[in-house]
Formats: sequence, C-alpha cells, structure tokens
Amino acid sequence: MHGDFVIRIKVLENGFTVEVPDVEMMKQKQAEAKKNKGMGMPYMGDCTETYAARTVPEVMKMVKGALAKLPDIAYAEAFDEAAKEMKASKG
Repeated sequence: MHGDFVIRIKVLENGFTVEVPDVEMMKQKQAEAKKNKGMGMPYMGDCTETYAARTVPEVMKMVKGALAKLPDIAYAEAFDEAAKEMKASKG
C-alpha cells in the first residue's frame, strides 16, 4: 500500500478532533477492488477514523498510534536508497 496518508487535527472550543487513516479499511477496499476487476481502485481518502481528544497528549497518542499502523517498510527502503544516492552525488 502506498500513497498519501492524511492526519487532520481540528482545534475545537473544548478539545480536538483527530482524523486518522483507517489502514484496515484501506486493505479491505483494495482487496474488494482486486476481486471485482471492473470496479477500479477506490478512493482511499474516505478510509478514515475520527476521534475526540481533550488534551494535546491525547492527540499525540492518537497520532503516534496511527503512524505506527502505516506501512513503513517501503518507506524505510526508499529512504535508505535516496540517502545513498544523495551521499554519492555529494562525492
């Protein structure tokens, strides 16, 4: 799974709302799209969960939890490759 993953934090009068990607829903929609070839790939921006939080530490806990669920193996490999190329170009 790859693409843009958006986390939104809205400041309210009495707290926050935190909208995070629902990775499990994304995987399910991708599986459904693969089974139904005429369907095409679904819009992943709709695959979100929204939570309420009272404090900044609660918001940070939700954000950290959401980031931990994102697929990071591909990013780690891509980052390592880009870092090597950058280092090589500086010579």
